[in-house]
Amino acid sequence: MYLKELTIDNFKNLKHQKVTFSAGTNVIYGSNAQGKSNLLECIRLLSIGKSFRNSKNKDMVCFDGDYYYIKGVFDVDGEEITVETGYKLNQNRFFKVNNNKIKSISELIGIILTTIFSPDDLNIVKGSPSTRRRYIDVSISMIKRNYLYDIIQYNKVLANRNKILKDVKFKKESARLLDIMDEQLSFFGSKIIMYRRQYISNLNLIIKKIVQDISSEKVDLNYWNNVSDEADDIKSIKDLFLNKLISNRDVDIRYGDTKYGPHRDDVKISINGHDSRIFASQGQQRTIALCLKLGEYEIIKSEDGESPILLLDDVMSELDEKRRNYISNKVTRCQTFVTHTEKEDVKGDRYFLISNGVIIPD
Repeated sequence: MYLKELTIDNFKNLKHQKVTFSAGTNVIYGSNAQGKSNLLECIRLLSIGKSFRNSKNKDMVCFDGDYYYIKGVFDVDGEEITVETGYKLNQNRFFKVNNNKIKSISELIGIILTTIFSPDDLNIVKGSPSTRRRYIDVSISMIKRNYLYDIIQYNKVLANRNKILKDVKFKKESARLLDIMDEQLSFFGSKIIMYRRQYISNLNLIIKKIVQDISSEKVDLNYWNNVSDEADDIKSIKDLFLNKLISNRDVDIRYGDTKYGPHRDDVKISINGHDSRIFASQGQQRTIALCLKLGEYEIIKSEDGESPILLLDDVMSELDEKRRNYISNKVTRCQTFVTHTEKEDVKGDRYFLISNGVIIPD
């Protein structure tokens, strides 16, 4: 899987241009604030439908424009696939795959596979549980097409349930609605819990091998949820979840919030037996973040049979020689985009200078 050609129009500081890329390693170099990360943002947007920098649509429009447009031409196992997205101020954003407009992001995810590593990924290690949940959810969605649908449905039911719980005029009709919602919440939630448990278990095994190759540290991932630690099938998890929702309903009504469910999940990350959020140094946290992303890459490749496109945003300078060499050996097996300030510091198949938003093939 690789990106053959990218058309960009008015995306942040990237004006209208069309660029073709190598199926190997593409080095994007230039001074800071010239548009290197913006280029990677375009590619990731075509893959998962959202910015890895949490940019809003209006913030991705060039400052003197009123729209942006991106089109990628990809080779996926010998088949050419085009993905387009565009947005005009005060209008809805659109996505097209092979010129057919899609109705939801869930139809997009899984077509173009990408793994991105950026300095902000340290937040996966040291940030809040919601950050780790988002990371896991995007990773699983790449390989399980139904997973994103389950997440969306779960969040809709959860929002409606919490709205009813906050209703000060709670009536019997609301109680009947809660019965229905508890059934739905446990149905979607049990599948989410099972998917997450399996994914984190697989990721933990892969990370242990990666850590052995690049570090003397011992890293462990443990999935934490407040529904079930023991049940290992969806029906058992659903039954346990439903019972907890029903038995805890009075407490939920009192606080106007749902206390049990995968929206409370976390991934506990330990290094050498200690909580990485508290005891890991910045360098150790960076090592963990790198291993998480390389583990994600390996899982996507093994599940899909295709190597995802690897996006490395300004990370090589922050890694020591051993870790840079490890990544360099990985990138020979897939298409890679590496951003860096200096051309000479990164070995690549093609080089592109970005200056004032203009991408110049070297």
